Amino acid sequence: MHRLWMRASVLALAVAVILAVFHAVVRPWYAQWGATGAEAHMTLPGDEIVPAAIAQTTRAITIDARADTVWPWVAQIGQDRGGFYSYDLLENLVGCRMPTTDVLRPDKQTWKVGDKLWMYPPDRADGSGFATLRTYVPGRALGFAGRRMGDPVTAPESGSWAFVLQPLDAHTTRLLFRGRASAPPSLGALAFDRFVFDPAHYVMERRTMIGVKQLAEGGSRHRWANHAQVVLWTMTFIGVVMSGIGVLRRRQWQRPLAAFVASALVFQFLTLGQPPVWIGAAVVAILASFGCRVPAQGNSSRAAKSSASTDVRAA
Repeated sequence: MHRLWMRASVLALAVAVILAVFHAVVRPWYAQWGATGAEAHMTLPGDEIVPAAIAQTTRAITIDARADTVWPWVAQIGQDRGGFYSYDLLENLVGCRMPTTDVLRPDKQTWKVGDKLWMYPPDRADGSGFATLRTYVPGRALGFAGRRMGDPVTAPESGSWAFVLQPLDAHTTRLLFRGRASAPPSLGALAFDRFVFDPAHYVMERRTMIGVKQLAEGGSRHRWANHAQVVLWTMTFIGVVMSGIGVLRRRQWQRPLAAFVASALVFQFLTLGQPPVWIGAAVVAILASFGCRVPAQGNSSRAAKSSASTDVRAA
């Protein structure tokens, strides 16, 4: 029992260090993914929705297309419109029923203040999976107000999410996504936001922005690559769980601990960095080859002990 507590303490310390590095280094990076310092601090349409925000993210991407070419793709974002151009495999696994055909839908591109941006089907989750349009600049910006995950529809709006187009010239556009949030009601809610909701939201939002860029530039969203990335994430996450169990159950726990840390770092790299599929596959293959040696070492140790015992008895 004492050894189990020691291993659990070591594993908890490893998790604490990983989260500390994530909060200090990784989170500031993805909070301003693609955005310049000026863009991160400038006032954008929709900021007025949460005037006293304690947290703000600004993400940006350059699109080689005119603003009026980009706008129709942005204007039809929504579960009941054109989808979110993101990892629809993940979205539909949790019941979002996102469209998977990337076409312009002119009848889904009109808005008026008070309209709902559906992120989850209206007939699910008690009809709470939406944000409400509060700021509308036709051809340039959509600003939505929303609530924290799990809050009822009667709860006050506590956050904003804005999509803003800024033409750079006649053929190039900057697409900015701005998120703002008020103070969470508790430390538990703050921890959930920082370490669960925010990174998951970033992963999906980044892919949405890249999807808009790909489609507005006349290309494809390469859904097969998105699906392959999700498979790699799943494999790596399983590696995190299995190596964590190995730390608690194996006598030789040092190598599973190394595998746990490596798997956790690779999981962050794959989900937040989103490298090309071939790079991700190569990294996962290296990680898997390292992890496969963990049980082999444990089995070899037990085999050596068994052989030694046999030799003693024979003597």
